[in-house]
Amino acid sequence: MHTQANHFFQVNNVDLHGKEPMRDKVTSMLKKTLTAQVEASKGNTIVAKLTTDSVDRDGEVLVPQGMNAKDYEKNPVLFYNHEYDQPIGKVTNIKRVDRAVMGNLEFAQRPKDFVGDFFPSFVEALVKQGIVKGVSVGFVPEQGGARVASKADKSKFGNEIKKVFNKWKLLEVSIAPLPANQDALITAVGKGIVTTAQVKKFCNLEVEEPTSEVKIKSTHRIKLTRPVDTKALIENAVKQQIAKQSGKLFM
Repeated sequence: MHTQANHFFQVNNVDLHGKEPMRDKVTSMLKKTLTAQVEASKGNTIVAKLTTDSVDRDGEVLVPQGMNAKDYEKNPVLFYNHEYDQPIGKVTNIKRVDRAVMGNLEFAQRPKDFVGDFFPSFVEALVKQGIVKGVSVGFVPEQGGARVASKADKSKFGNEIKKVFNKWKLLEVSIAPLPANQDALITAVGKGIVTTAQVKKFCNLEVEEPTSEVKIKSTHRIKLTRPVDTKALIENAVKQQIAKQSGKLFM
């Protein structure tokens, strides 16, 4: 799991006493990407872990029990790679469990009148096949919700822990395209799960259609022989015996 920072602006706060509006505040939105652990899938819904209390490579941990998803659940859009022009579904049934945050990833369904490749269906297929494995959450720590790791934290999470987010607000959830395995993509194309055109369009990768070679190997050897003329063999043997008895040479 890895943490990244992104920035967004809050709306101006107006002073009700007639003073100048306060300036926009720049808030850093943090992102943590987890290799998705698909628990189950049914139809267009995938049950997955959105985040866990594992320590990431930056030495930080996001405590599942400290999540506040109240605002996010009002509009729980599922994005692709945190690109807001790429909504691909929604996240439902978000809940805290012992050491993780679980959620149902519900991918958008192709409209009946839609023509062409439908991107949400493409991503859904790759996630279900384990080719795209990243789930990323965007969040901000709430007031007093971030602290430098204490001795107790190091005892619980390990000596590599540096920072703990124990109170945080969930802002968004995205499918994160970690580097795709090209061999897995070729297999998906071969099985008809996705097409080469979709891989090129959505992943910007050139994948060749897999080919099947058919080899025929002979396992039987057939020996051909001429038919035997039994009568001629008997006549020849008799002539040879007569010639031998009369002292003549038989050719």
